[in-house]
Amino acid sequence: MLSREAITGLCAMLQDVLRPIGFRVILSHGPEDYCALNFYMSGSFQGCTRDMCGVSQAVAHCCIKEVTNALFKRAGDYVHYRIDPDSQAERAIEFEAIVGFPQVQGVIGCMHVAIEAPTDQPATFIEWGFHSINVQLVCDHRKHFLQVCSLFLGSSHDAYILRQSQVPQLSRPPARLQGWMLGEKGYALKSWLLRPAINPCTAVEEKYNTCHGSTPASIERPLGC
Repeated sequence: MLSREAITGLCAMLQDVLRPIGFRVILSHGPEDYCALNFYMSGSFQGCTRDMCGVSQAVAHCCIKEVTNALFKRAGDYVHYRIDPDSQAERAIEFEAIVGFPQVQGVIGCMHVAIEAPTDQPATFIEWGFHSINVQLVCDHRKHFLQVCSLFLGSSHDAYILRQSQVPQLSRPPARLQGWMLGEKGYALKSWLLRPAINPCTAVEEKYNTCHGSTPASIERPLGC
């Protein structure tokens, strides 16, 4: 749930983008201005948002489209993976403070975002019984997004999405990731990505799995990943 302060800040951020096209974005002016946020937060359909906000389907559609486009234009200001030495050092220190896992530079995982059934090959979007897009997320210790990849349909495997995304490039020159990411057991083990030990049989492996599991859990639970 967004706070009043978050909504006010969001409106202020979008004013300069939306004003040139004549779009009302001051949320305090009336219920129609809530269409986009209502649509995002409810996970419902435009028709439900239209009825709740008391506007026509055309207004609801326009509101959602324009606010979405405006947010997309500003996404790079907030979703970015800084790999300068100071940023890497800060992430490593803060992650280690969670349960003692050293040199962590991010937690990676995927979540399914429900969508309406597409007209083209709808079966390929089905996973867990509903149509979705499988979105890959990389988060830092503050629960901030470092990288988002939303290009793949719901039936795509998490490991496949990782291979096709920009994340592996972070371990190659000229970028140099000094540490590793933590991912679930569905990912392949990499020099820059650590997954849980399969069938741990020693105390060291058990401790490793406990620390590995606790670090992503502290980040993923609030995000619903």
